[in-house]
Amino acid sequence: MTSYYSLLIAYIVISFALGGIWHMVLFGKYYKKLAIYSNIEKPLFLLGFSAMLLQGIVFAYVYPLIANVWLFGFGLFMVLVSFMVFAEAAKQKSTSLGGFLCIQVIFSLVQAILVT
Repeated sequence: MTSYYSLLIAYIVISFALGGIWHMVLFGKYYKKLAIYSNIEKPLFLLGFSAMLLQGIVFAYVYPLIANVWLFGFGLFMVLVSFMVFAEAAKQKSTSLGGFLCIQVIFSLVQAILVT
């Protein structure tokens, strides 16, 4: 089970670091311009961490079950896009839906690559 916890910790560390750097530092001004996240100024990091913990619990369990690492990465990408891109775009207003879709799909791709 040691590998399970290693996978879990790796997912959380990579995802949390990437999410913070991507959304707050690299593209923080762009996300503000998109006006899609109403709480971008004061994000609730504990809730974000909790989401990543729950995701990591599932992904760390599934990862060893899939023999092909590329298949896992593709599946992870598809799951991330489903709830981090399309579901959010469906619930939120944005100044540029296309801009949001583009930057979030790229974010999901980078996350899937780094985690895989």
